[in-house]
Amino acid sequence: MSGDETMMLVLNAGSSSVKYSVFSLPDFERVFTAKIERIGEPDTGFLNFQDAFKKVIQDIRPFPVSLAAHRIVHGGSDYTKPVLLSEDVVRDLERYIPLAPLHQPHNLEAVRVLAQLWPDLPQYGDFDTSFHAAHDDLYNAYALPLSIRTLGVRRYGFHGISYRYLADVLKRNHGELAKGNVVLCHLGNGSSLCALKNGVSIDTTMGMTALDGLPMGTRCGSVDPGALLFLLNQGYFSSSRLEKLLYEESGLLGLSGLSNDVRTLLQSERPDAAYALDFYCHKVAQGIAAMGSSLGGIDAVVFSGGIGENAEPLRKNILQRLDWLPHFETLVIPTQEELSLAKAIYESITNGH
Repeated sequence: MSGDETMMLVLNAGSSSVKYSVFSLPDFERVFTAKIERIGEPDTGFLNFQDAFKKVIQDIRPFPVSLAAHRIVHGGSDYTKPVLLSEDVVRDLERYIPLAPLHQPHNLEAVRVLAQLWPDLPQYGDFDTSFHAAHDDLYNAYALPLSIRTLGVRRYGFHGISYRYLADVLKRNHGELAKGNVVLCHLGNGSSLCALKNGVSIDTTMGMTALDGLPMGTRCGSVDPGALLFLLNQGYFSSSRLEKLLYEESGLLGLSGLSNDVRTLLQSERPDAAYALDFYCHKVAQGIAAMGSSLGGIDAVVFSGGIGENAEPLRKNILQRLDWLPHFETLVIPTQEELSLAKAIYESITNGH
């Protein structure tokens, strides 16, 4: 790629929304950003992704966009670097839909719809799982027979595009800390932790799917597998109903019975709202301590994500629960996943990968 007029469209598609930004290259200046929400609701005018992406293309028409970059949540073991999203690759990535049902189908639908509307635009994907791809098997495996583990039943980890950005900021602005043991906290509607040693991910709280680890906005986090077997075997839930419970009705929403939005819970006087937030902070603090065990100590804890950046009462609550640890630095670094995505894909292309 060359020329002063090259620009990249960066996309993050959810189940009913699409965030999109345009970055100039190679300086990565964000020249445009927007978001379409409530796709599929009649009063919005966007009945499907097709309608939404027509609006996207219309919005970015003034800019000389020559390629698109997509956030793809799950790349499994095979996709550990940015890749050109050919039809074959997109078809192959469908096998990870059961492992990321809230994200993967919509990530891939966005690629397909854009290909229909703009067939000569090259599209690339980067993966939330790839930042954790070099983990030792000690941190990736479940205590299951080899015959099961070879089916791909293992821990992958997520939020890697955000973690890569945070690791880059640490290296650039906090050089000594970046060489040490750092726990990165991506806390939002989806929440996880990453153990960073000398700038490299060695452990994380999420597992094979984005359900594991910390409680989240609507996702349960770690649950005794026996409890799920009980619900299935006693006939309380079908597998599809159980999936909905674990992904969409649990976490802060399930604990509070009120909302998955921390702002709403902080403003509420209901005891269940305070309980949900205390439970969340307790589990985050436990997770940070566990990451410290993997690292062999903690030099710094970095908060990021919507909750990590903006909910100071929760940060204080979490840190108070870690008072027993030796002193460590605390940083708040706003994440920029779109910028991280743009840089990774541009570097991959220019390096010929």
